[in-house]
Amino acid sequence: MKPQPAYFYLASLLLTCNIPFSPVWGDSDTQTVKTVRPEIRSLTKTGQVRELITPAAMTHETGVGYVARLKIPHEADSKSRSTCILLEDGQPLPHPHALHKLIRETGKGHYSHWTPTTLYFSASDSSDPRTNGRKYELVCPETYTEQSAQFVLTDADSLISFPDISGKRVQPVKLVWENRDPQQSIQLNWKRQGAPDLSSQQAMLASILKPGMTDEEKSLAIWKFLVDWRYHFYPAEPGDEVHDPVKFLNVYGYGFCDDCASNFAVLARKAGVRSRTWGLSGHVVAEAFYDGKWHMFDPDHEVFYRNDQGVIASVEELAQHPELITKTPLDPIGSPSQAIARLYTTTADNQPSERKPAIRDSNLAPTLEPGDRLEFDYIAAEYIHRRNMPNEEQPPVAGNGTLKRSITKLESLKQPHPHQRDWHFTWPYVLLKGALELKLAPGQSAPTISVSSNGTSWTPLETTLKVEKLTVSLDAWIKQHPTAVYGFYLRCENTNGDDPAASVAKLNSELLFQFAPRALAHMQNKNNHFEMKLSPQLPVNSQGLAVQLEWKVVE
Repeated sequence: MKPQPAYFYLASLLLTCNIPFSPVWGDSDTQTVKTVRPEIRSLTKTGQVRELITPAAMTHETGVGYVARLKIPHEADSKSRSTCILLEDGQPLPHPHALHKLIRETGKGHYSHWTPTTLYFSASDSSDPRTNGRKYELVCPETYTEQSAQFVLTDADSLISFPDISGKRVQPVKLVWENRDPQQSIQLNWKRQGAPDLSSQQAMLASILKPGMTDEEKSLAIWKFLVDWRYHFYPAEPGDEVHDPVKFLNVYGYGFCDDCASNFAVLARKAGVRSRTWGLSGHVVAEAFYDGKWHMFDPDHEVFYRNDQGVIASVEELAQHPELITKTPLDPIGSPSQAIARLYTTTADNQPSERKPAIRDSNLAPTLEPGDRLEFDYIAAEYIHRRNMPNEEQPPVAGNGTLKRSITKLESLKQPHPHQRDWHFTWPYVLLKGALELKLAPGQSAPTISVSSNGTSWTPLETTLKVEKLTVSLDAWIKQHPTAVYGFYLRCENTNGDDPAASVAKLNSELLFQFAPRALAHMQNKNNHFEMKLSPQLPVNSQGLAVQLEWKVVE
């Protein structure tokens, strides 16, 4: 059930040092905010990192040369000299650090690890590595320090402070929250100090807008916000699933031009600015209306264009004056400006739309029930939600999380009929897989289990009974669902008429979901100060929320 990372460390890891740091607990900055400076534990190791390069990550470049996008960044040839080795079926290819001309024209195993996340290469016999059936791996030596911190929070507002990590690459690994209070549910809001609050549309706008802003200033702030907090990649599914800013930024963190433009329009309207989207010839941009005219904003290509009067131009103005686009040869993400200009000037199929999707503001802050354990894994998600372009490669930045929840008293669940108990589960992140285990009371028969997305139409689930433990998988039901799943109704039913609360002693669940690592604050080089809000206020004698962070510092 637990997702495994896309790479692993070789068994022969050399332990070089173990450096503990003493904890320092500061006084409260105010009467309500507790400052916590946790102990950091460190373990320095050397080893190797292996990344499997799948055909989906490969693209034909020129001649017999191919380029692969890497998920794990390392020092590369463009700035220094890569120490990584490219293996073909376990054997090193013979010509590293090669000129790109040799890779394209000669092939024969020439390759260059050119940037931290880009590999130019050729197969040993100059064949197509996407179809030749061989296994390609990039193996890189690495000295790194595993670091972790564990602490418990009981205050409603806490500031957790760690020192900066300068001059080194920091890789978040894991974030764990565990509700240790036996009675109290806890809602969590965790963010980096000074960073925008992404938990709702209202919180986003409150973070990035200031009182007295003009509509242009609001539009620019929303455009910059979307530029900073998402990247360009195949969206999870078509339609409005990724047009909800809360889901777009927190669950996925990626999408195409249509998704960026639609999110701009949703946030702009929420901020009181009239907005619409434009479908161009294979591209979608947004416009905001202020000062009596429309103005184009393109968060996906990270650009807008000003005319000679310094006014941000509209789509129609850009169609009439493409020279505003072609002043520079490339746009900010490297697209040729001449090609971008043609999207505007080929006006026959360009259409504006002020459609307002039925997206309600929501609060992403998760709620942990007593005993819940919530774990976020930041490295190379094994599973993702995808109902769009299923054969494309995995997104380069995505995370998997796991929620473990137990129900010890089925009497607390809704009872539609004397022989039924229903559990209604909802979650702010998209669900990918689910495993349930029902521990039966001694001598009791197993109930039937069914699942529903709406509480009215039910699907029976297959169960496996072994030594008074009934196991159930939600995987197939989630996978066949046409759209993203954020919750379910689970029904336990006894065919003999008895109350399932008497026959089931405990229900354990383990649910796998997807999250956007960029949106969930973790350790980085600077500003490692985190704000945590717990609500409601925990009792004085509460065991609180246990927090664990793990990260890797690469020398």
